[in-house]
Amino acid sequence: MSTRARDLAIRFAPDADAARLTRNSLLCIALIYVDLAAAAVGWVPVWTLTVIVSLLVPRWMIAIHELFHLRSEREVDPVTRLQVLLFNPLSLGYRETLVNHRSHHRFMATPQDAEFYQLRGSPLAGLVNAFTAPEQMWFRWVAEHGIDRRLAIETVVRAALFVSLAWSCGATFLWYLVPARLAFGASYFAFFYALHRRGDAMDVYPLSLPAWLARCMTWLYGTDVVEATLHHDVHHAQPRIAARDLAASREACNLTLATTP
Repeated sequence: MSTRARDLAIRFAPDADAARLTRNSLLCIALIYVDLAAAAVGWVPVWTLTVIVSLLVPRWMIAIHELFHLRSEREVDPVTRLQVLLFNPLSLGYRETLVNHRSHHRFMATPQDAEFYQLRGSPLAGLVNAFTAPEQMWFRWVAEHGIDRRLAIETVVRAALFVSLAWSCGATFLWYLVPARLAFGASYFAFFYALHRRGDAMDVYPLSLPAWLARCMTWLYGTDVVEATLHHDVHHAQPRIAARDLAASREACNLTLATTP
């Protein structure tokens, strides 16, 4: 094994990371829904949902994203497999989003990329697509793959959970749904359009932030979110590298921080 290959291999996320990411994703879901229930019965102010949801949705998203590169749908727990952090009544599970994500890595910025619709068009189009992605993902999957028995059952379960939460929580549910959709849309726009476009060019690019801003973002959203965003090009070069080690792996991947004008 070459020195470069060894330098990369030692930074691959271990099994312990998969367990940590699973715990993080489940904890995010639990904290969000517990706060929703507490707000609905008046135990805590409804505005706490805005804070909790805005901070935890990106953490949940990156945990699932990192798990995609470590665990198949057969290797995750039932809650993770079902994907019960809901943004609309019709949504996909871990299996479908994993297939989409693998296509994004394999066919990035081509029509075969399931996320290609996120990358094309103007910045405004990218913004609209990012904020409507929860709806588009389900309908685009069905248009391409159809609905099998598993997807039909899981879709009904997720839809029933969404409607039940909305009905039982009343107007309080909006204090969850609105910040959740905003956090999801902003994260999708940053992770797809902003990191894969430079003018009309489509590729994958690093992102530079002032040190103070990176520290603030890390404090708010955690190391995984910030490192996976700043060094997204390294992630595409070696998807198995743990997010915390992406910066340190840049040289071994023969990548620089210079971006395409």
